[in-house]
Amino acid sequence: MQLFQLIRNPQFFSLLSSPNREIYVEALFVVFRCYKQELMIRRQDLIDRLVAALEDRMFELADEEGDAIDDGSLSGRAHWLLRRMIGAGWVELDPTAHTVEEYVALPDYSVRILQVLHEICEDKPKEYNSLVYSTYSNLSQAQAERGDFMAEALVASWHLTDRLVDSLKSLHNNMRSYYLALQEQEAVREVLREHFDRYQVLLADKIYHPLKTFDSVPRFRTRILAILREWLADRRVLQKIGNQLVNRGQCSDADSAAAETLRMITFIIDQYEGMDRLLKEIDRKNAAYTRASVERTRYLLNTNRDARGQLIEILKTLPRIHHTPPPALLNDLQQTFSLFEQQWLDDASLYREPKKRQFEKAAPLQVATTANRKEFAAELEQLKQRVRSSLSDKKVLEFIRLQLAGRDKVRAEQLELTATEDLLKLILAVIKMDESNLPYRISYEQGYLTVNGFRIPDLIIEQQPDAAKQESGGKRQDVDG
Repeated sequence: MQLFQLIRNPQFFSLLSSPNREIYVEALFVVFRCYKQELMIRRQDLIDRLVAALEDRMFELADEEGDAIDDGSLSGRAHWLLRRMIGAGWVELDPTAHTVEEYVALPDYSVRILQVLHEICEDKPKEYNSLVYSTYSNLSQAQAERGDFMAEALVASWHLTDRLVDSLKSLHNNMRSYYLALQEQEAVREVLREHFDRYQVLLADKIYHPLKTFDSVPRFRTRILAILREWLADRRVLQKIGNQLVNRGQCSDADSAAAETLRMITFIIDQYEGMDRLLKEIDRKNAAYTRASVERTRYLLNTNRDARGQLIEILKTLPRIHHTPPPALLNDLQQTFSLFEQQWLDDASLYREPKKRQFEKAAPLQVATTANRKEFAAELEQLKQRVRSSLSDKKVLEFIRLQLAGRDKVRAEQLELTATEDLLKLILAVIKMDESNLPYRISYEQGYLTVNGFRIPDLIIEQQPDAAKQESGGKRQDVDG
């Protein structure tokens, strides 16, 4: 439903924008206090209370367009105030009071708005009502009983979670306002009052501390999520909650009740699963505020007390008095610090055209002759020969045989790699795996190992069975021969 379908009077908000708005707000608060204290508000009693509460301000009321104040007495001005509040729709005459006396009443929307305005103006510490534990308590009791109040527990938990998120967001936003207010303070006393009397009392002790200690989200989150996920997976529980919602008139039919049940459960789960990001941001802002408070205090202390701070203040003042300097101040500064202003023109003050870069002609590159190319090719071939001779197939196979040392297999951590040449032989042994009739095979495990400073794959070198037979047969043949 739209706002102005509920608040039908087009003059409702006009009281808050009129020249008499401050007096109107005080008068509305008088009406609100009467509403809180009395079951029925008699019109004359309300007039008396308006006179008693606003006696000092009644004569500050100014005439408004189309509605002048006829009676200059306190009672007359109080009647005028009440008439204006009735005309704007904040207050209504009670038609159900069947008496000679007139009674007034407040519409529901007026009560809600006045409640919010009163809380804003009161600015008292906001009480934190263990929202996380209350959510867990409702759900755990419903989980244990599985009775007729599961729907009530779910609805209450939904409202508590919504309030929790609002409280966290309000805490996050209020930290910013306190931070900005801190930067405006120019005295140490005001910084300390801002930190200890306002931030610590209104924010840290009432909301931030409970969320980090006895009512912390991580303390109960796992248990809350476990209960809700169990409900979400149990069709009978969902049906039972849906039936309870229909029976209590909160939903019109089973389909809408099922959708509403899923909406509330998933809302609570999503909020608790994604709450870490908001909590980390709150922790960051709290640390930033505390750090800023300390730095601001230290800065003001240095500014106000020691010589360095006083000198800083003097130097900060100089730019402001530069154009119209008080002679006495400048004379004192010059005698104390020997400060002077230096301004003159010299050859360095004149503009000089930058010199253009001079590019010298580079010497031509020497092209290699045919003889040089032949010498290079010969040296390259010699290098290849040295590599082949030092890392021949025979030496690679000998390296593998020495590593096996009569064993059927050897793992990577058992390899003896004492030099870079051993590593190169191992690499060549791996490269030659595609060749046939090799006396070994290599298989790989997951990961890497460090052996004597060399990082190698976790591998296994195994002796081929045929190769072992061939080697033993060859030895017997040599003996027989």
